[in-house]
Amino acid sequence: MMILLLKNKRFMLGSSFILILITSSLLYSIIQNNVIPKAEIKADVNGDIVARPPYSPWDYPPFGTDQISQDLFFVILIGAKYTIGIALVIALIRFLLSSLLGIFMQLYCRPLLQKVKPFFEGFYYFPASILAYLCLSWVLMKDGFIDGFTTTFTERVLFEMVVLILIGVPIVLINVSKEVSLIQNKEFIESVKVLGGSRLHLLRVHLMPYLRPQLFLLFVREVIQVLLLLAHLGILNILFGGALRTTDMFDKAVFVSFSSEWSGLIGSNFRFLFTDYYWIPLVPIVCFTIAILAFKLTIEGFEAVLETRQIQSAKGMEVHKEKRRKEVGNTVRIEKDSFDYL
Repeated sequence: MMILLLKNKRFMLGSSFILILITSSLLYSIIQNNVIPKAEIKADVNGDIVARPPYSPWDYPPFGTDQISQDLFFVILIGAKYTIGIALVIALIRFLLSSLLGIFMQLYCRPLLQKVKPFFEGFYYFPASILAYLCLSWVLMKDGFIDGFTTTFTERVLFEMVVLILIGVPIVLINVSKEVSLIQNKEFIESVKVLGGSRLHLLRVHLMPYLRPQLFLLFVREVIQVLLLLAHLGILNILFGGALRTTDMFDKAVFVSFSSEWSGLIGSNFRFLFTDYYWIPLVPIVCFTIAILAFKLTIEGFEAVLETRQIQSAKGMEVHKEKRRKEVGNTVRIEKDSFDYL
């Protein structure tokens, strides 16, 4: 299957973009220690100011500068590892907890699962961004914006991660249990049960080969959901880990993300979207969109490979059955000829 994935253009394009983005961000942090260049005020030979930040992408390529003179290209590059890394970590923990609980409850505690299922399914209809906002607004916004944060950056990050993980666990758990239930309804699973196979043997030998590709797709989809949730929270001014109060080039108080994380950049600069400095929030929005599309390409490529593999497997089964049918026919013919000879 790995060979098919390496040959799939969509899978390679999406996964390569994410890998290059994270690697570049990490290398820049190691080599340059996250230093962000700042643009200077431009003056003519007489010392008169002719231009001042924020500069547009045309005046200061490739992405221009923000309202505090920072080069947006390096801000985006530094924030990439935090944005993608946070999404991967939260999605991975969600995925592991939900998979373990979903598989266990479907195999060993199905009556309990049926009782809690209606409650968990309610999370499908309640907006996750609103629920996260209600849980995080005081810790990440009001607390720091009024008198400064009473918690450390690490405590705020851990608290937000726990909230975002717990919000997604019920939905992923239900999805995993549904995948296990679909595989359990296959005919060969019933044969294994009749022959006395234990539940652990059923899971390890028969369920996991079918479940593993679906779990990978579920994990990547969960990464996309976390990225979207972070973007929504950013627009609601919930910045990951909180924000730092500073002043911009217009001597106005602004809040800047501690980590240059993309959702924080969107939230703190969203007010510029319909002004002459529209590129300041538009750059992280576009980067967010491209990252989500890259994960989407990865999913589509994997699904295409999985479908191709299933078709090849089905053709192989048909060839095997046809070959077996011919062998049985030849055996019957030989036995008949031998009987006629006698």
